[in-house]
Amino acid sequence: MGLVTDSTATAARPQRLLDIGRRLFASRPYDELSIDDIAAHAGVAKGLLYYYFGSKRGFYVAVVEAAAAELRERTATDPADPPNVRLAAALDAYLRYVEGHADGYRALMSGGVGTDEEVRAIVARERARQVALVADGLGVGAHLPPALRAALEGWMSFLEGVSLDWLAHRDLDHPAVRALIVEALAGAIAAARAIDPSVQVDPGAVADGRGGRGRRVPPPR
Repeated sequence: MGLVTDSTATAARPQRLLDIGRRLFASRPYDELSIDDIAAHAGVAKGLLYYYFGSKRGFYVAVVEAAAAELRERTATDPADPPNVRLAAALDAYLRYVEGHADGYRALMSGGVGTDEEVRAIVARERARQVALVADGLGVGAHLPPALRAALEGWMSFLEGVSLDWLAHRDLDHPAVRALIVEALAGAIAAARAIDPSVQVDPGAVADGRGGRGRRVPPPR
């Protein structure tokens, strides 16, 4: 293990190491990266990684947690705004984060893969927060009917899949991706309403907040 000096620790702050970790874990599977690989990419002694994070797993968990915290911060909304406006603003902020911080987003999404319970818990926590934000924006609240809960969980997977495809291909612009996601939300809610007619939710709330291309779901027949 390399010697960690005060000057070395000062030169390589944890944040810089986390930024490098995001780039590495966004492009390579966890098992393919050794602590030596990470140290070499960072240009530091591997002892510095042990000093800050304890192990490769500790470093990985810290990278995923940092990416989750950044997404959470960037999608935070003004509690004073109406719920539908908050939902539209959060969706736009989510896509801006995906577009502008591809490495962090990929690192967070890949964090759900594997057997590490702590990492899976971080990803699950952030997904639950996003679902709760959507439910609040649609005026549903915390207690979702089972059909709607399942529909929104499925829509979250769609949102993540579309976002990763967008990063991989870059052949759709932001408005097109947003419209695709809003239309999928409309479809998910329509499916929930078909199963449970008591679900009274209007996905057009997303569009109403920012003038996007949402559509209203007709009541079930």
